[in-house]
Amino acid sequence: MKKKLVIAIDGPSASGKGTLAKKIAAHFGLAFLNTGAIYRLIALRVILQKIDPKNFDEKISELTKSISASDLENEKLFGEDVGAVASVIAKNKKLRAAIFDFQRDFVERGKKEKNGCVLDGRDTTTVICPDADFKFFVTADVEIRAQRRFAQLKIPYEEILAQLKKRDENDLNRADSPLTITPDALVIDNGKLSIEEGFQKILGIIQK
Repeated sequence: MKKKLVIAIDGPSASGKGTLAKKIAAHFGLAFLNTGAIYRLIALRVILQKIDPKNFDEKISELTKSISASDLENEKLFGEDVGAVASVIAKNKKLRAAIFDFQRDFVERGKKEKNGCVLDGRDTTTVICPDADFKFFVTADVEIRAQRRFAQLKIPYEEILAQLKKRDENDLNRADSPLTITPDALVIDNGKLSIEEGFQKILGIIQK
């Protein structure tokens, strides 16, 4: 592939967007970044350091130091407890500004060093990559998302459902960069699709 592709994939938590983004990145040989994992990394640091997630402005510089690709692969980041805190701290404007440059730098490196990049996470279609070649909004009913997360984590379904509903509320209603579908984003309802079916649907759109 000669053209440098930038693909942004947004959507609510547990919609399957991360799995699809990784498969698309691997298929085209693109750099991949889970932007939500950055917030989860900061959330984990907040938890470990016992910092108030609603009052941590003075700690932002310290919390955002030394973010590496390996840090974002830590399995501890993807627990629901970390996700719940990540949803709270993501409302912080100063934190979002501190992380913005890291994400934009990743995009530019991806275009220079590889065929481009795939970014998965909040704000990818609106703030981080408003000029992306392709924008996808991957979604599914919250009950389906909770069932999928339950199969992964084996913690009580009702607990997962409540956490996902709360995170949806936080993401949709935050004042700074709320979760939204841009007019040029293609909506993929992933609720009844297998991983392969979702992948083939997105791949077909890109190749077309």
